[in-house]
Amino acid sequence: MKLTRKCDGCKQDIRKDELIEYASLSGKTTYWYCKPCYEEKLAREKFQLKVCQIFGLKAPGPLIWTQRKRLQDTYGYTDDAIVDCLEYIYNVKKMNKLKESLGLINPQSMNEMKKWRAEKKAQAGSIAAAISQMEVREVAVPVRENTRKKKVINLDDALLE
Repeated sequence: MKLTRKCDGCKQDIRKDELIEYASLSGKTTYWYCKPCYEEKLAREKFQLKVCQIFGLKAPGPLIWTQRKRLQDTYGYTDDAIVDCLEYIYNVKKMNKLKESLGLINPQSMNEMKKWRAEKKAQAGSIAAAISQMEVREVAVPVRENTRKKKVINLDDALLE
């Protein structure tokens, strides 16, 4: 029995106990990946889902994959940073989605997104600090008793009259 198997990502022979079995989103086929290839596969699928959600696509086209690779190689952006910047551009700044593209992601928009995120974290931190400094007091609320008595009407008596 063979103790190694080829990784479906990097195509290298790796021991079977070091490989991770993974089923795609459709679940029709299972693949075997080494740890780095498995993490890359998960990152790609997470990126794909977020991009499809933002642009309303079934699957990203080759242009988006090419632009993703260019952003990673040129600027060293991670998939999470690219998706966060896309969400900032289209959901926070409310820019029009004229074309499904990553063309608006550049160092300037990335810096704007990071500054906005830092402001939101600072704002959340100040709110949390204010909440932690609040004093909690218990106040006894007196129970008011109903002093007026209600007159009970028997409907059977009203019908007999």
